Amino acid sequence: MLSPRAAECVEPVLLEEMAAEGLVRYEPDPDYWLSAEGLPYGYDCQAPDFEVGVDELELIAQAAGGVMRCDIVLHILVSDLAGRPALARIAERVARRTDGWVFVEFHTPPSAVLLEYLASAGRCVRVDDAVYLDAAAMTEPFRASRR
Repeated sequence: MLSPRAAECVEPVLLEEMAAEGLVRYEPDPDYWLSAEGLPYGYDCQAPDFEVGVDELELIAQAAGGVMRCDIVLHILVSDLAGRPALARIAERVARRTDGWVFVEFHTPPSAVLLEYLASAGRCVRVDDAVYLDAAAMTEPFRASRR
């Protein structure tokens, strides 16, 4: 997730949203968070160019109308499909609150129909087999899935 806000502004929002999702800090190692089911989560706040290429950052800056100042890497520490919806909900809420963009990587290239749907809900920037979505584009699929 990329945000035009600095890490010190984004991290408190991220922590609030992780707690709102029901995650609790793992006391023996406070860098980790656990779900009620015991799934371990973690995050890193870093410079936007640490893992994201300059070309991608420029694309997002153009679409967003401003420079990205923080990259938030939110992850589940085990490969468990059951934990991914929580990641998506947290990412969507943090993006909404910090004017952020969420990076979504697909296992297979996304269809034109899906890309059009996401772009119609908000802003969608495609990069290879992945997309960056603004909060509006992240929100609509969750609303549709809750109906």
